[in-house]
Amino acid sequence: MNSDIENEVSQCGICEKFKKANSKPLKPHTVPFRPFKKIGVDIMYFGNVSYLIVMDYYSKWMEIIELPNKCADEVITKLKSIFSRYGVPNTVISDNIPFNSYIYKKFANDWDFNYAFISPHYSPSNGMVGRAVGIAKGIMRKANEDRKDYFVGLMEYRNIPISGLNLSPAQIMFNRRLKTKLPISNKLLNAELFNNIREKLIMRQNIQKFYYNKTARPLSELKQKENVRILNFKNKTWEPAVIVSKHKLHPRSYHVKDQFGKILRRNRKHIKKIKYTL
Repeated sequence: MNSDIENEVSQCGICEKFKKANSKPLKPHTVPFRPFKKIGVDIMYFGNVSYLIVMDYYSKWMEIIELPNKCADEVITKLKSIFSRYGVPNTVISDNIPFNSYIYKKFANDWDFNYAFISPHYSPSNGMVGRAVGIAKGIMRKANEDRKDYFVGLMEYRNIPISGLNLSPAQIMFNRRLKTKLPISNKLLNAELFNNIREKLIMRQNIQKFYYNKTARPLSELKQKENVRILNFKNKTWEPAVIVSKHKLHPRSYHVKDQFGKILRRNRKHIKKIKYTL
């Protein structure tokens, strides 16, 4: 009975159109060996203003920087300022625009760092920065409610211990707490040496992976010219498409041709196999 219903649903175009997105096993990033070796960047919009969000994958140190505009030149200028303070990272992970521009790639070459792009509309690919954007918006909302600037909230975030580590981003980044507006003993502001940070980060990551994967399942490979459905992010429906090719650098991404002949890039999570001809 259940198999009959499942088979009926799988061949129903309307059912397929409004299905939920696939949930596949989490593929965690490799934990770096030091602060600012690997960072994620994104552009956040809040209150009609653009902000550059930067998150260090090791320490969880976060930067929130207002952008007068979103052009590559402006973003590069802000990144240069950050790199001058903390050093040049080995790898910068980002969404595509404006980080896929020629001038940004030249900047990466000139400053000797690697860049990688995440799958469009798939936050787990850059979940670190996705969480950073959520935290940043929370800081902004609180600042607006209190009619204050957001820098105090950002400073407090940097001083709050990370769950599972009992160390704050500031302690991991600089081996010390930050002096804030809150009362604190001078002794607690002295520098300390912390051990086994990477091991603790890996353990924390494994716990997150375990709980995420409880409801996830591996997704099958897709073949060239295979008929599929892709998620329309505007109206949350699944539209007909055809597989063009698998992304060479990102094994979980595919190039697809939609029903209007446009070539798009989609994460496997946002592609569904179908059992009937389009």
